[in-house]
Amino acid sequence: MRLGSIISRIRGDSKTVGVDIGHHLIKVAVVGHKQGSGRTLLALEHDVIPDGVVVDNEIRNVPVLIDKVQSVLYRAMPGGPNGDFVISVNWTAGILCDRIVVKPVPKVPENELILQAAMGRSPFDDAGNVLDYSILGRKEEGIEAIIVAAKKDGLTPWVNIFQALNLKLYAIDVDAFVLSNVYFASKSRSSDLEEEDEAVLLLNLGYKKSYAAFLLNERFNSGRSIIDGSVQELQEQLSQSLGLSMDQCGDLLMGNENKPGVDASKAKSAMEDVFEGLASKVDTALRYFSSSDNYRKPTKLIVAGGGSNIVGLIPFLADRLSLEAVRLNPFKSLQIDKKRFLGMNFDTEAGIYTVALGLAMRRF
Repeated sequence: MRLGSIISRIRGDSKTVGVDIGHHLIKVAVVGHKQGSGRTLLALEHDVIPDGVVVDNEIRNVPVLIDKVQSVLYRAMPGGPNGDFVISVNWTAGILCDRIVVKPVPKVPENELILQAAMGRSPFDDAGNVLDYSILGRKEEGIEAIIVAAKKDGLTPWVNIFQALNLKLYAIDVDAFVLSNVYFASKSRSSDLEEEDEAVLLLNLGYKKSYAAFLLNERFNSGRSIIDGSVQELQEQLSQSLGLSMDQCGDLLMGNENKPGVDASKAKSAMEDVFEGLASKVDTALRYFSSSDNYRKPTKLIVAGGGSNIVGLIPFLADRLSLEAVRLNPFKSLQIDKKRFLGMNFDTEAGIYTVALGLAMRRF
């Protein structure tokens, strides 16, 4: 650790570097933390990951990914990467999650009780799992906790990337949990008190993977993959309908200035068909959640990921699903020197950097 970093630690200052490695982009956010003041945004950088480097959450080309990670980190921190590094794994990467209630036992630590209970339950009992937990509360019937498991073999390659760069990882988080924390941090505390059993649907639309995360009582409750609901798959559906290239359909979805030459009414109809297909899949997830444990339908839809920038999608989903719908904005919880980020459209960038910023908001 450098002398400056040691002095900053003594003063209560620190810096967290969130690294979000997806299938299409690598995103880096750097946030400074000072004693007695809020979080300050220090840097944002991203770059495209070549096709085939990461496939189905598995690293297929280690040297290329190491070069990409190093390049983006040095652009974000020209003086050299430093800080507390945190990465995320995708919810769709075989993450197991469940809630348990454990009865207290005198003189036995809570963590031992919770982990013992988890390891006694299939499929959490697999010797190849890495287990973690978070206590949700304490009730008459016992300690309520959420337990999470991930395959050790699935995490090791990501750790090895940072070891190869001689960088210490402080934590690995699940992106669905990160997005949940960002939402709670960005909520206006001055708003009317929420109902005790308020449910929220957090829809993460990534380039190659999408999922729905359900939040209940200001806690993560459950998650469900949205099959065929990624941005890439929406582009493919539009391409088949309009006979355009994938790049042209990407421009059409994102409302870029170089829109393809296609009849406006035909394009509008095709996009609505694509939106309807996605809405139908989200509605299925909603019905599944509402029927499980007799939870009522969420009242809010929070959209995250690159797909949140698709023109017209959020109002379409709001109308189709009868939900209040907005884009998740992680910048609400940060102090930002706008002069440092001249020309940046924070509204658009919110969809790209949400997970990286959520990781960087953590303080160690």
